[in-house]
Amino acid sequence: MEEIYLIPKKTEPFNINNKKIYLKDIFCVYPENQEDKIYNILLREYSNNKSKYDVIHIGEVIEAIKKVDSSRHINFLRTDDVIIYFDNGKKDRTKYLRVFIVSIIVLMGSIMGIMNFHADVNMDKSQLNMVTSISKNPEKYLQYFQIPYSIGIGVGVAIFFNKFIPTYAKDEPSPLDLRISSLNKEIENQLRHKGK
Repeated sequence: MEEIYLIPKKTEPFNINNKKIYLKDIFCVYPENQEDKIYNILLREYSNNKSKYDVIHIGEVIEAIKKVDSSRHINFLRTDDVIIYFDNGKKDRTKYLRVFIVSIIVLMGSIMGIMNFHADVNMDKSQLNMVTSISKNPEKYLQYFQIPYSIGIGVGVAIFFNKFIPTYAKDEPSPLDLRISSLNKEIENQLRHKGK
């Protein structure tokens, strides 16, 4: 029995007017000499598709290949059902406006969070005590302590998210990248569960 291996591709969303989805659209086939025999197997056909996504179950893929050639032993390198997305190809004209509005809201929330934290721990008094210990005129020199402290908070956040040092950011994902990846996996798992 001949062995074939299927690896899901990282696909871009398909056009919603796309009527047919073939094996070659969502899987890489190994060994490569088997591609021509099974690449053009039809997995989905749509007549009036209005959905934003579709779930292709592994069992359906096996069944479609077995109809063409039942002598093959099929191995999946990822056994999850495959989710394909659709879009209508139109440009989102409000995207940057929405990003700007959300950024302002998030920034204001962050500012309020930091201000409330400082109020809770009485940061003004703590900083005044620190400046008093190194200066005879704390009221005059307090601002020279607070300005670099404020800049340091912003720089610290940028370094934490690996966006401040470009060469370092390329080598490994930032905590934000990891969180987004984790959320995407959870969304895909929910879509697979809905698709059953």
